[in-house]
Amino acid sequence: MHVLLMGETFFSEHEFYQELKATGFSIDRVGYDPQILSASQFYDYDMIIVELDQLDKQFFSTIKLLRSINEQLPIIIVSKKDDVDMKIQAFQAGIDDYVMIPFAMPELLARCKAVLRRSNKVIADRVIQVGQLKINLETREVFVNGKPVNLTGKEYAILEMLVLRRDVLISKITILNDLYAGSSDEPDMKIIDVFVCKLRKKLQKAGAGDLISTMWGQGYIFRQPSPLATEREHAM
Repeated sequence: MHVLLMGETFFSEHEFYQELKATGFSIDRVGYDPQILSASQFYDYDMIIVELDQLDKQFFSTIKLLRSINEQLPIIIVSKKDDVDMKIQAFQAGIDDYVMIPFAMPELLARCKAVLRRSNKVIADRVIQVGQLKINLETREVFVNGKPVNLTGKEYAILEMLVLRRDVLISKITILNDLYAGSSDEPDMKIIDVFVCKLRKKLQKAGAGDLISTMWGQGYIFRQPSPLATEREHAM
């Protein structure tokens, strides 16, 4: 389950982030920026959670734009502002739920799952198949041609991030921040190259083909196999 968290609270509330990760969510965290929010249709997000102290006209117009592009994407607001008129405007703009801060983690998780059910996104059945590669996001298992591929925790996290946003360039700093969020470790950026190299070799050895492209000095892109390449693999 791929979630975008937008707002300052999500950088400071360590427990909130870790609880979501433990529940099986794959998370991107950014500061509040309407431009990022309006551009989220370019990513494979299952849900967006936005933290705001004040909803303004720019926010409402952004939500309306997002809704015109993607009617099904669940959007939840968390806020300290208990203003009935503001809540009504937010719902009219297109949000799915409004949660007051402070909140209990079990309640927010329950609300997330309820919103996802309403949008026909079932958490229990989260299997992605790309060519011969199959990933179960719920159990964090990876298969190629029906056989399991043993990955380390870091390798799996990178693969999931790339697959969920396939055909989109993911920068090394984005991967590094996701892998070491909430950690006191400050590894060198080169460690990402090492992880990706090992991941690529394991997938190729298992028969998945060369699915990860390197954009030198920028990051990585997960490419879906071409129909011709897939036919070749079946013929061999």
